[in-house]
Amino acid sequence: MQTEQIKVVIAVQSGYSRLMLEDIINTEADIQTKALVAEGSVLLQVLRDQKLDVALVDNDLPLNKGFLLLKQTFSEVPTPIILLVSRQMLSLELVKQATELGVYAIILKPGQGQYINYRGIATEVVSKVRAVRQTLHWDTKARLVQLQHELFAKSQFPIRRQQATADTVVVIGASTGGTQALEIIVKALSPALRASILIVVHLPKSFTKTFAARLQELTPLKVVEGREGQMLKRGVIIVAPGGKDMVVLPVMGDTSNLKIGFSNEPSGSFDQPNIDLLMQTVAHSSVKQVIGIILTGMGKDGTEGAGYIKRRGGFVIAQNQETCLIFGMAKSVIDSGFASKVLPLSAIPHYINRLAEQQISVSATDTTV
Repeated sequence: MQTEQIKVVIAVQSGYSRLMLEDIINTEADIQTKALVAEGSVLLQVLRDQKLDVALVDNDLPLNKGFLLLKQTFSEVPTPIILLVSRQMLSLELVKQATELGVYAIILKPGQGQYINYRGIATEVVSKVRAVRQTLHWDTKARLVQLQHELFAKSQFPIRRQQATADTVVVIGASTGGTQALEIIVKALSPALRASILIVVHLPKSFTKTFAARLQELTPLKVVEGREGQMLKRGVIIVAPGGKDMVVLPVMGDTSNLKIGFSNEPSGSFDQPNIDLLMQTVAHSSVKQVIGIILTGMGKDGTEGAGYIKRRGGFVIAQNQETCLIFGMAKSVIDSGFASKVLPLSAIPHYINRLAEQQISVSATDTTV
């Protein structure tokens, strides 16, 4: 008696890769491609409409950030999934999360870009599709151990677990008189600070590196000038380089895990680095707690950014008039109603230490001054 064919859906964004995988699968008498899709929503609809045996899914498929697509699939239409992953994306955490969700197998893509040559791993693709039918149920823990051994032995390079961003991210903005104010704050920060500090001060390009070195002399915490791809970590102070607009970017689509980037888009402001832009990108992340601090300075840079932080439920501190050299930026934040707390300069570092330690949740309506 002839065994029924294994019915497969291929979900890959690249049309070239879809056709190549289809050709590999359809050359086998016992396997048949039943659908080709390029979007996550279409994949879900196909799985709802047809009874398919295996889904061959590219991890980079749109809508799959944070494994959202896989979570929806296993929730609505549980189907064995073989996940295609690039070597650059492979990590212990990815394998662990994928296995816990129910992914049956992971295949490392033989290259990157639009025109990936899957023919070099055709035997692996076919064997793993067939293996799904042979193993309808499996132990998640055993499967995790098996996948880790299989993938990491094959990858030929050490797999590093990405270190997650600190749960608390503090953005401090300053201008005129700000270097002295920042020295006072940094000197009083706790050596055991459980937060990542991002500093934006309106200084020319040639001055920020020297300023970062000056701050390093005042604290046991690590102080560095921001660079592309740098991870936000606990106890690290990052000073935005002069002449550039520093932002934060998600790591591998994870908005709770952040790295430093730089914007090439015009900010619409003469102030560079721009405080508003950095605060906005941090506010749009999903880190647990965001604190915005506006110190002495002329103008209104930081007001719009403080608004983003306040609306996402973060905490905003403004330096009080008595201790500001120029009461412009802080005044603008206060007048706009975004300040959760107005404090003298000497009290600000102690408040940072307390907020980072306790991870206080502050509602968007808390405007205590």
